[in-house]
Parts: sequence; structure tokens; C-alpha cells
Amino acid sequence: MKTLEDIENLSLEELEQQAARTAPPAPEGLQKRLRMALAADGALRDADARKRRPRWVPYASLAAAAAAATLVLTLPQRGLRDTFDDPYLAYAEVEKAFQTISDKMSTGVELAREAGQSAELPQYVLNKIQK
Repeated sequence: MKTLEDIENLSLEELEQQAARTAPPAPEGLQKRLRMALAADGALRDADARKRRPRWVPYASLAAAAAAATLVLTLPQRGLRDTFDDPYLAYAEVEKAFQTISDKMSTGVELAREAGQSAELPQYVLNKIQK
């Protein structure tokens, strides 16, 4: 056994040579087990990625379609009227409305994402118990 001073005085090449000479052999079948573990990890990640697809997208599409249908049905009866004389002011109001919608949707999407994660936990636990 070498002392700490002897080891510190060795160059990197000498340390690598010493390590190669004294390295224990790898266990039998290690490479096969590593490949299987990596394949299993990849399969689990793929399964998790499929589970994490947002489930709220179809509902949001349906809500948008319902809102559009409501507008189509109600607007022709009232008729359209121009409420702004200045087109720049009208454009600014439209941008403001879209920003408000975007902010509200972001909050709702975040809540749905958090609820989805906690809703999937019981199913995960049940699946683990059944295996």
C-alpha cells in the first residue's frame, strides 16, 4: 500500500496504469443488465410522457367553439354597430381584451396542470399495488 505522499507525487498516467492493473473484473452479465436497465428507464419515460399529455385541450376547444357559436347566433339579431370613431383606440381595446383573456387562460391552464398531477397520483398508487 502506498502512502498519501507517494500517491500525490504520481502523475495522472501512472495513476491510471496503477488503477488498470488493480481493477477488479466486472461482474458477469453486467453489460446486459445495464442495457436492460437503460431500456426500462426509457420505456418508463415514454409512458410518463404519454400520460402527461394535456387533457384540457379538447375541453378548451369545445369552450371556444361554444363561445363562437353563441356569438354567431346572437350578433345577427342585434346587428353590428361601431362603438369607436378612432381605429387606433379600437385596436388598443382589442389588444387589451386579448391580453385579459390570455392572462385568465394562463391561470386556468396552470390550475388544470396542478390538478392533473395530483389527480394522477391515486391511479399511480393503485397500479403499483396491483403489480
